[in-house]
Amino acid sequence: MTLSLVKSLKLHDQKVWSIDVSRGLLATSSSDRKIKLVNLKHQKFNVIEELDDSAHKKTVRSVAWRPHSHILAAGSFDSTISIWGKEENADYIDGELDTELLAIIEGHDNEVKSVAWSHDGFFLASCSRDKSVWIWEADEAGEEFECISVLQEHSQDVKHVVWHPSQALLASSSYDDTVRIWREHDDDWECAAVLAGHEGTVWCSDFAKSEGPNVRLCSASDDGTVRIWRYVEEDPDNEYEQIWEFEAVLPAVHTRSIYSVSWGSDGRIASVGSDGKVVVYKEVRKGSWEVQEEVSECHGVYEVNVVKWAEIDGRTVLVTGGDDGCTNIWTCN
Repeated sequence: MTLSLVKSLKLHDQKVWSIDVSRGLLATSSSDRKIKLVNLKHQKFNVIEELDDSAHKKTVRSVAWRPHSHILAAGSFDSTISIWGKEENADYIDGELDTELLAIIEGHDNEVKSVAWSHDGFFLASCSRDKSVWIWEADEAGEEFECISVLQEHSQDVKHVVWHPSQALLASSSYDDTVRIWREHDDDWECAAVLAGHEGTVWCSDFAKSEGPNVRLCSASDDGTVRIWRYVEEDPDNEYEQIWEFEAVLPAVHTRSIYSVSWGSDGRIASVGSDGKVVVYKEVRKGSWEVQEEVSECHGVYEVNVVKWAEIDGRTVLVTGGDDGCTNIWTCN
């Protein structure tokens, strides 16, 4: 496999922190407080809209598209979350999105580091430097949000949240070197498992996209490793806890902190970090992985903060965002 740079988009004047792609539409966020929306269909790569940067007073750290909709959530270092939407039938290929600010969500006491929607779009999760994870119940229009649970079992800054692609499971990654798995129990949310083993901050995690009982998660850390975890069974001694096991550590390629990891629908994993590399791994047999591709200086001399697999025009691409303010699109030949 060969990674080839298709397009480098200079969308921001400062660091690109977060990217998300849905329906061929790219959203990016940055330290410059701006959110850019870009059409990726047919390789047009044109900026459709720049959202009002007065909505947030500080860095916009995370953006996430709500599944099956044109609603976007954004989390900021100003401790708030903004919700954006547009007219459902608006043409975003050649016209304006007409995106409006639908809601501002308040509750966290410190910087919001990550936001993520559940697979059905019913829940929004957020995490913060205040050491907490909040779960919000959303109405269909994306205008009303009710906090239904505040999860405070992490002992340090929570860096990232991600939902399982088809189950009501949430993973949170933290400065306390752990990943926690959360699920609903008796109308509340409880910690079902603690994944401990990293020797540094866990910056990001992502679930495998496969269906069925074989639930797996990858995690990326300050310790320079990507680890794979596997769900084993329900804990026979506790009705809401689960037993998870460490399954594998991916080949050591990164020389510094790994900031972001993405598990693609075809089973490949991509990682990026402060060493400026993008690395793609492939599982050759159960629990055994090899490096399929490694590209150094994928954003020049700058650190790379985020990576995401995406489907555009029927093909798989990688999207990366870096400290250079650029969002890069890569094909995987």
